[in-house]
Amino acid sequence: MKTYTKLKSSILIILFISIAVPSIKAQPGKKYGILSYNTAINVSGKQRMLTQKMTKAYLYLINNPTDMQAKKDLLTSKIMFEKKNSILLDNTKNKNTKASIEKVHKLWGDFKKIIEETPSFDGATKIMETNTDLLKAANSVVLAIIAESKDAIMNNAEGDEDFDEELANSRLELKKIINISGRQRMLSQRLAGYYYANQSALKDKNLKAVLNQVFNELDGAINLFVVSDFNTTEIDEKLGSAVVQWEYFKANSKKLFGQGFDDTDIYKRSNKLTKIFDDITGLYEKVDL
Repeated sequence: MKTYTKLKSSILIILFISIAVPSIKAQPGKKYGILSYNTAINVSGKQRMLTQKMTKAYLYLINNPTDMQAKKDLLTSKIMFEKKNSILLDNTKNKNTKASIEKVHKLWGDFKKIIEETPSFDGATKIMETNTDLLKAANSVVLAIIAESKDAIMNNAEGDEDFDEELANSRLELKKIINISGRQRMLSQRLAGYYYANQSALKDKNLKAVLNQVFNELDGAINLFVVSDFNTTEIDEKLGSAVVQWEYFKANSKKLFGQGFDDTDIYKRSNKLTKIFDDITGLYEKVDL
């Protein structure tokens, strides 16, 4: 119990530092409560990833029940998801954004009950029936915050003779690239989750179709980042690392679709790819326009 409490406290401290501190530098007209809009888009995008990270960890633990890292991932992801949802809700006054976040909270209640039970095939079936709804709701929050940021930019332009429309459009495009980059984190986790879901006890044609869709979306988006006008030297270096990791999955696509990977191998590789895209998204978030 003491270990759990200590872990939870550490997570909340890290969460505060990673979200609240960068937001202090937010400029007028660029803020989502105490956060910058770029930060809010990044944070809300991570919520999508966490839905899939929890799904992946739960499915993995069915056949690997003693893996302590996966147990830790499931616990920390649950804590982070709840706290970040509260932060996002507390920092908006926009009714559409609030409604989107509240929908996530409602769906989260049922999802949370499943992941807090001992992983089983019965629970896995429920996870596969609910995780996509939670993911879609989390994605709606991201889109609502992007729309809210656009409104803020346009409202800030009213009566401003020095308003720079080209700069405003660039800021909106940057928010879109933060969103898309953030989706790559989610897709990296979803890829592994649906790999586990395609085992014989759960497998059906619909689950395989989702795996194929995730694979194609991950692959297609990488080219978009390579030619982005917002890339810095550091972002380009990180993108190179992402391409190397992704090429491994492409080169072994038969193993991916044919259940040929070792469970632990794909678990670790998906986390590594997620980490790289998380770094890239964080760098896009900090691009100053």
